[in-house]
Amino acid sequence: MSLALPLIGVPIDGQDVIDAVVLLVAAAAGFLSAGVIGLLIGLGAGFAFIEITDELARIDDALTRLARENETLRNRVESLEGTVAELEDALETADDPNRSDSD
Repeated sequence: MSLALPLIGVPIDGQDVIDAVVLLVAAAAGFLSAGVIGLLIGLGAGFAFIEITDELARIDDALTRLARENETLRNRVESLEGTVAELEDALETADDPNRSDSD
C-alpha cells in the first residue's frame, strides 16, 4: 500500500515508514543518552564544587586561626621586649657607681 504526502504528492512506501521509525528511535536514544551523560557530568561537577568549597572553608578557618595565633604571639613578644627593657634599665641602675643609696 502506497501513501502520498497530501500537498506535494510524493509517494511513501513501507521502507520510508521503517526508516522514519528507526530514525525516531535513534534520535530518542541519542537524546536520552546525552541527557544521562549530561546529568552525570553535572552531578560530578556539583560534587566537585561542594568538595572545593568545603576545602576552601577549612583553609579559611586555618588561616583565621593562624592569624589569631600570630597576633597573640606578637603581643607576647611586645610584652617580653618591654620586660627585657625594664630589666636592662634595672641592671644599669644597679651597676651605676654614682648611684646614691640611702641604705
